[in-house]
Amino acid sequence: MCSHRSVILALLALANLGASQTQPPGQLAAAVRDVSVGPYHEDSGHVLNRVFRAIQVATVTPVRVGLALRDEHTAPAEFFVDGWVHETREGRESDRASYGGDERQLVREGFDEDEAQQLVDDLAALGESERAYLHARPALAIYFQYDLLRMAQRLGDTKKNPKLIEHLVKAARWAALPAAAFAARKVATLTTILAATNQSSDNEAWRVGDAARFVEVERKSTRLFDASRTLLWARVWLAHPRGGEALGTFVSAAREGKRVEVPLGFEAVLAQGIVAIDELGQPRATDVVIDVRHQRLANRDALHVDNKTTSHDGVDFRVFFLERNALRLGDTSAFKEVALDSAAVFRDYGSLKKTSYRAQCTLCHRNTDTPEPQLGGFPLLRAHALPRLLDEDAQSVRTRLDLAEEQVKKLLQTLSTHASK
Repeated sequence: MCSHRSVILALLALANLGASQTQPPGQLAAAVRDVSVGPYHEDSGHVLNRVFRAIQVATVTPVRVGLALRDEHTAPAEFFVDGWVHETREGRESDRASYGGDERQLVREGFDEDEAQQLVDDLAALGESERAYLHARPALAIYFQYDLLRMAQRLGDTKKNPKLIEHLVKAARWAALPAAAFAARKVATLTTILAATNQSSDNEAWRVGDAARFVEVERKSTRLFDASRTLLWARVWLAHPRGGEALGTFVSAAREGKRVEVPLGFEAVLAQGIVAIDELGQPRATDVVIDVRHQRLANRDALHVDNKTTSHDGVDFRVFFLERNALRLGDTSAFKEVALDSAAVFRDYGSLKKTSYRAQCTLCHRNTDTPEPQLGGFPLLRAHALPRLLDEDAQSVRTRLDLAEEQVKKLLQTLSTHASK
């Protein structure tokens, strides 16, 4: 049997084929020595890191601030009651800070004139030596390209700096790997994904055992998982505490609109990986997985701070993120488990909100203050999501990946339109 270490090394090898920072505005000089804002090269001043910081670090004032943050409420037992997840206040000048870094969230919504010109200059400085450096580390090249295209998508969304979009897309094509590098079209398996996240977790009780317990499920996704917005493919696996046959019956009933009640111990794993573009401009679903989430219905006890689950009403989450710097270093524990009470600035619903990962996860996954408590915080089991189990053959596995590639192709067409304005 393979060790955890060998499996994780395999995951990183496949990828090679295929805490927010809060500093006062204008005071990033010390922060650039932190790998979280300089992950692409050991030299913090390297042009790859300058481009990264321009994209991933921004001084902003959140529009809303979640009261779930530890320093926003004083009595947890009184705060964690019905409706806690929606409790916010308006952002204030005192909330204005530099957020971002080597993390999952993209905070920046646009650039002022000086920032835009500096980014254009840095993008123009990318040359053959930088491309050779990235291509020698294919997974890192894919990640860097993802950062560029994601920023271009954001500018198209916010309708800011339209002229920058052309420069970002041009740089993304510059970073693109040859089409031959994607020929193997290898797909990250749940076994390798879970081996990596298990290695990254300090919680023995949360470590997933046999990946064979899980079956992939097809479903109609929300816009949060549309690759034309995220540049990521998304796949989900489910596990029923009574096994595969019970899972099949359960999912079929949910799809047919029958009332189903999720049993205790029901689990889901969501994995998201980068959709890159090759040198010919064709979208390619890669095996570079950067986001993994593991959900479990632990109990249906009353909502209370002493209910030690993510939602405080029985739904538990683990969230993992692939750090760029760890990937650059070839770290076998490249996935970082996110502290659920840590703060981040999210833009999932159109405006910047600073809150905790706990609150953001609980928005969609909870047992109380929801019209469908019987689903146990698993909205993909709603009938309109059309859930169905996938066969294990290669064509079924490609279903979600093909969809993501088509969605990114649509994004590239949209970006071309924005850039021409």
